[in-house]
Amino acid sequence: MGNELQPRTNESDAGALPDVQTSELHAIPDGATRFQRYCLGFIDLMLGLFTAWITVVNTAEINGQFLDHQARGTHVPAGWIATVVAVIVGFSVLSIAGLFIGIWNLRGLGTMSPAPLVAAIIYSLMSIVMMAVFLNEYGATLSLVLLHAFLVFMTVRILRHEGVKSLKDVRRRIA
Repeated sequence: MGNELQPRTNESDAGALPDVQTSELHAIPDGATRFQRYCLGFIDLMLGLFTAWITVVNTAEINGQFLDHQARGTHVPAGWIATVVAVIVGFSVLSIAGLFIGIWNLRGLGTMSPAPLVAAIIYSLMSIVMMAVFLNEYGATLSLVLLHAFLVFMTVRILRHEGVKSLKDVRRRIA
């Protein structure tokens, strides 16, 4: 198994250590896979920044609405406040996850590890769920949902290209 990962050259391996084994995780991906991983990492990073920006803008808007209620002397229902806090915390965690997963995919360009790719799939699926439940603008929500669905399919394609055929392969290669 390790022989097919060894470079085939006419040069002798005088400087190579005999006990060093190459594994699937340390194999160098081809150019197409590296470019796809780069695109995935960059898009996840940008989506994390976009989600953080949307969270900050919506938090400021909701804070203004809350201050308007206080200025008029009306009480805001406690359920509304709890929902707003849950949405803000959820999208904040989602934006931080997008930033870290994007950086992780960019740092993992030289490996064949499926862990950053699986994390990108989970991030995209959680983003789809959060947007479908909590966002009201149908045009923007639909376009972001389609973008995340495209990222899921792109990531699965990268995993298939790298030889991961099932969830058992993912578990075996991560562990």
